Amino acid sequence: MKRCFLTSLLLTCAAPSLPALEPGGDYWSDADVSGPGALRASLHDIIDDHRVFPYTSFDTDTWDVLEQADADRDQAGNIVTIYRNASFPRQGGGNDFYNREHSWPKSYGFPEYDLDSPQANPPYTDMHALFLSDPDYNYARSNHPYNDCETDCSEYPSEYNDGRGGSDANLQTGEYTDGRWTVWRGRRGDVARALMYLDVRYEGGVHGISGAAEPDLVLTDDLEKIRDSFSQENLPLAYMGMRSVLLRWHREDPVDAAEYQHHETVARYQGNRNPFIDHPEWAACVFESDCAPIRINSGISDAWFSPATAGQGFFITVWQPSQYLFVSWFTFDYERPGEDAEAIVGAAGHRWLTAQGPYDGDTATLEIYRTRGGVFDRPDPAADPAERQGTMVIHFSDCENGTVIYDLPAAGIGGAMPIRRIINENVPLCENLSDAAD
Repeated sequence: MKRCFLTSLLLTCAAPSLPALEPGGDYWSDADVSGPGALRASLHDIIDDHRVFPYTSFDTDTWDVLEQADADRDQAGNIVTIYRNASFPRQGGGNDFYNREHSWPKSYGFPEYDLDSPQANPPYTDMHALFLSDPDYNYARSNHPYNDCETDCSEYPSEYNDGRGGSDANLQTGEYTDGRWTVWRGRRGDVARALMYLDVRYEGGVHGISGAAEPDLVLTDDLEKIRDSFSQENLPLAYMGMRSVLLRWHREDPVDAAEYQHHETVARYQGNRNPFIDHPEWAACVFESDCAPIRINSGISDAWFSPATAGQGFFITVWQPSQYLFVSWFTFDYERPGEDAEAIVGAAGHRWLTAQGPYDGDTATLEIYRTRGGVFDRPDPAADPAERQGTMVIHFSDCENGTVIYDLPAAGIGGAMPIRRIINENVPLCENLSDAAD
């Protein structure tokens, strides 16, 4: 849960500003959404041949990047581990507090790494699927496929840090390929999207710049294929799973600010992006052949909220004839203001920003404004014109879920948060209108 609150009508958050506002901008302009095969092929071409960094080096290496990508957004100078959600002061490479987790275990397809040839095995150092991890939890995960643990499960609790965790646990049972590792609910979507990225990024052949051989990495529910991939050797074809579980985790745990921070940091270094973070709906098309796009329509108009951030709500109105979308974004102070504070509406501490702008397809690009003055049920006029505060992009993955990506330069903050409808009564209308627009 990211702690964000409005003070004096300015949003403040315990998070660094992120430079990329739109979900990739024009990066995905060549994506072909005409069908599953065309989309997969075009996404692979876009994200292929990224810049490869050494695993460990005196120069910039994976330690350097991951300590930025997994930085604690509440405590400057700290990092947060993926499974335990523990916060540690940044230590640098080779420390005794945290190590690096290959979300796709390297023993399934790409275990051999040569320090003298750091370009030789690209998936080994691909930081879109590498995370800082608590060593004990990393050891407990071992090389188990990601799967639901239902009986005889050992619990590995998460801690409360970085605004979330503490009430949920990772679960483990079994050994090696026959084991299962269930990620706690706040990070299971992160690993799901990391493995889906690897499946599309690595399709065999060689790296277009270094000429290094690359494996074909494939997600599957076939446990026998996964067992055969556990060879401790570099393979031309390797499997990991469980695919259906990861796709469900992807839907259950949408992109949040911590994952967005990891993604943006890695993208700045490697020069490629994870399509399933920028466009979550593409997962259904690539892996489930469900390519029906969402089209913003009047059925989107409703009350929405952020399940990852306490006190964040959105009233969204779509004006379909003009292809325009309006948003009232409200939140509450983390601490209640003094008794002498004057509220715009409701109790003291109630804060609002508004946004408006055009939409196209599944995405709206909006300008954010702060209106000063004006008191509820009084004739005092609001200040005119309203003050522009920044920019917001809302991307809808379906008629029930979306992602808000915001940038507020005046406050020096930016980030991303998932949003969901409060009540789903308008979902059928949204779906029907979206289908009619195709």
